[in-house]
Amino acid sequence: MGKIYLPKLTPDSTSILNGVTVHKYFLKDHNVNGITLPPLRTKPLIGVTIHNTEDLPRVEDDAEQYTRATLNDNMGTVRSSYYTDDICAWQNLEDNRCNWTCADGTGPGNMQTIAIECIMSGESGTENVKARDNAARLAAYLLHQNGLTADNLYTHTYWLHVKDGRTKPSDTANIDKWCTAPHSYKNCPLYIIPDWIGFKKQVDGYIKKLGGSSVVSGGTFMVRILDPALNIRAQPSLTARINGVIRGKGIYTIVATAHEGNILWGKLKSGAGWISLGSKYVKRV
Repeated sequence: MGKIYLPKLTPDSTSILNGVTVHKYFLKDHNVNGITLPPLRTKPLIGVTIHNTEDLPRVEDDAEQYTRATLNDNMGTVRSSYYTDDICAWQNLEDNRCNWTCADGTGPGNMQTIAIECIMSGESGTENVKARDNAARLAAYLLHQNGLTADNLYTHTYWLHVKDGRTKPSDTANIDKWCTAPHSYKNCPLYIIPDWIGFKKQVDGYIKKLGGSSVVSGGTFMVRILDPALNIRAQPSLTARINGVIRGKGIYTIVATAHEGNILWGKLKSGAGWISLGSKYVKRV
C-alpha cells in the first residue's frame, strides 16, 4: 500500500490558551501512514524547549502545513509538541508525551521538555513579531500549568551542549550562557537566540499575568542563612515540594529571584532549589 497524503486538516478541537488559538490534532489519532511516535514521558517534566522552523512561502497557516507534513511522513523523524505561527498553534503531541526535536536522543531535551516550533523567517515585519509573541504566550501557559518558571525555558542549542558534555541542567547559573552559545551542528531557535533574554522576559511577563511566579535571572548575590532549618523548595512557592533543608548559618549564592505574592524567593547557585529571602530567614552580605 502506498503512502497516504492527507488533505488540509480539520482540528479535533480548538481552545484559547493565554490568548493563542490552539488546534488540537494528535498524531496518534490520525496516524494513517504509521509513522513512529515518541513514547509517553516517564520522567518529570523540567521545562519547555523553543525552536525556530522556517516560514513557508505562500502559506497562510504554516502550523497546519507542518502538522500535515508530519502525518504525510515528510518530516523525517521530527516530532514536535506544538507548531506555532503568527495565526495560531497546532498541537501534535499530548503534553505528557516526549518529543523528537532536540537531537539529544534519550536525553532530557527530548524526554523531559515540551517542544514549541516557532515558525518565523529572517525578515522583519508584523508576522514574525506575532509568531514570537504566540510562542511566548504558549510557553508561559505551559510553564505556569506545570508549576515552572521562565528559568525552565531552553533553546534547542542548549541540549546540544548538554549532549556534548559542556554543561548539565544542574548548572542553573549558566543556562542562558549555553542556551545562546554557538554550536557547530545547529543554532536554534535561530531568530530568537539573538534576543534570548528579551524572549525570556516576555515569557516571564505572561507567567506573572497568569498569576505565577515572576523570575529575574542574573545579578548574583550572596546571603547568610539565619534560620537554623531553612527549607529548599523545588519552585518559588510555599506549596512546592521540599528538596532539602539548610542547617547552619552558612553563606550561599543566589542566581535568580522570584516573587510569589509578597514573598521574595532566591534560587540557589547549586541548583538545589529555592529559599525564602525574608529578613527573618536570611541576611544579604
